[in-house]
Amino acid sequence: MSVTEPPVRIEDVARAAGVSITTVSHALSGKGRLAEATRERVRAKAGELGYRPNAAAQSLAGGKTGILGTVVSAPGDAPITFTEIDYYVELMNAATRAAVERGYALVLAPSTAGHELLGRVPLDGVIVIDPAEGDLTLGALRRRGTPIVFVGRDPHGTSADLVVENDRRTGTRTVLDHLIAEGADHVGILTLRTFESFTEDCLAEYAAWCAERGEEPSTLVAPVEPTAGPSAFRAIAESFLDGEGRPRGVFCLYERLAVELLGAARDRGLRVPGDLRIATISEMGWAESTDPMLTTLVINQDLLGATAADLLADLVEGGPAVSVRDVPTRLVVRGSSCS
Repeated sequence: MSVTEPPVRIEDVARAAGVSITTVSHALSGKGRLAEATRERVRAKAGELGYRPNAAAQSLAGGKTGILGTVVSAPGDAPITFTEIDYYVELMNAATRAAVERGYALVLAPSTAGHELLGRVPLDGVIVIDPAEGDLTLGALRRRGTPIVFVGRDPHGTSADLVVENDRRTGTRTVLDHLIAEGADHVGILTLRTFESFTEDCLAEYAAWCAERGEEPSTLVAPVEPTAGPSAFRAIAESFLDGEGRPRGVFCLYERLAVELLGAARDRGLRVPGDLRIATISEMGWAESTDPMLTTLVINQDLLGATAADLLADLVEGGPAVSVRDVPTRLVVRGSSCS
């Protein structure tokens, strides 16, 4: 039977190097006024012994908890079941991995009770995903002065906010140009009522794109919550297809809308992509299970999450922190838009 060796303690390093515990702490943390030869000798001895600093103890010594939070923003008390949406799951997984690599734990707060939970748990900082107007959690965090990094800009924020966001304007143009190149004589946008900057920015870029082409926008912004059921999404799709001057290309800003649009088009005898070309955002993970498979704009949630966690760690540690607003998107062309 093997016996597990006890972990090496800071006292063991101090004894082996012939210095005080304080000297070991300063040598390993880069703090204090030590001769470089002493610092290197202590570090070498710690490496020989296999000493690993206790991340929690280091955080507490610096007045920090070593805990970061993340919350999916929502207007008012509207619930979001983010664990059922690939975009949020993959973003949070990437953020968690990056936080752990920096020596932090990451707490995932439910959207409906975020302001209460985050008020009870001592946090060094918080990642707010898709900040929405009227979010109670966001208001509470701002009032407390909690360090925040936003994934997507706060529509009512300031230039001082630290923001990580994808290049949604370039991505929108890439989708629109693709649909036109594949034979759509005009392209419309189908979306839900907006609470966050992603939808607002995509719509603004679409309007600018239409103006440059001398065309009138064909936009349907449905007054429906993202949490609505399939029947509500189907009704939106049907309304769009039955409207006058229906475009032959459609960019759906919600993947569920694109799925229902496919079904509604099939019910009306419309061929996809022959009569209607469809592209959407990659968020739910359904694009490859439809017939035909959906062309998607991939918004790189892994890089968004990892970048946000690194930026928040920099902010908490007092280092330079600069917004990152050009995380690239990628168009994946499939059968819904290309013959």
